Amino acid sequence: MKIEIRGRKKILVTECAYCGDDIEKPAYTRTLEAKRHFCDRSCNLKKMNEELNPTRMTFEMRMAVRRGHLGKGQGKAYPKILGRHAHRIAAEVKLGRALLPGEVVHHEDENRQNYSLENITILSSQKEHAKLHAAKNRGDAK
Repeated sequence: MKIEIRGRKKILVTECAYCGDDIEKPAYTRTLEAKRHFCDRSCNLKKMNEELNPTRMTFEMRMAVRRGHLGKGQGKAYPKILGRHAHRIAAEVKLGRALLPGEVVHHEDENRQNYSLENITILSSQKEHAKLHAAKNRGDAK
């Protein structure tokens, strides 16, 4: 921590306690008394979480929370894997790339819980998806 004088102003130059970037602040009395300096709120929260809660939301903890939630719903929502819809993950595996914005995953048997690779189709837009459902409702489609 050092104080630079620029013109008539005193500037406190210090290092962020989390990411190590330089921070420049006006050198007020309260700023000098602070024990730690952070470049923004997110760095402050990350550092606090590391110190106060080091085991929270590790990969193992996320899997334990997931196992605790499995099978408790009414089966109306799409199943998720680590916060992402399982059918979208399966579609990315089937394509071998990430889904593009706007791409829609369609379930052939219309069962949201069935996200096997044979059951899902990737459509380029919601418009195409709506046309497919309209055709099925009319009896035009296979």
